[in-house]
Amino acid sequence: MNLAAKEGISFPLLSDPDLKTAMAYGVAMQGQDIAVPSVFVIGRDRRIHYRHIGENIADRPTPDTILAAVERVRRHD
Repeated sequence: MNLAAKEGISFPLLSDPDLKTAMAYGVAMQGQDIAVPSVFVIGRDRRIHYRHIGENIADRPTPDTILAAVERVRRHD
C-alpha cells in the first residue's frame, strides 16, 4: 500500500529521489541528500499560491495554515 492510500490522502503526493525538483525550487539542503522542510501549494494554473521554506527541520507551517492556503486556491481555481 502506498503512503497516500495508507494515510487516506486523496491528492497526489510526489517523490523527488534525485532532488532535481528540490534544486529547481531552491530547497535542496546544501551538502546533504535531502530538502529543507518546504510546502508549496500550486494551483491548477500551475502558479505557486503559497510557499513556506523552513529555516530548520522544526520550521514547518501548521496543518491549519496549509489547509487554509489550499482552500484559498480551491476557491480561486
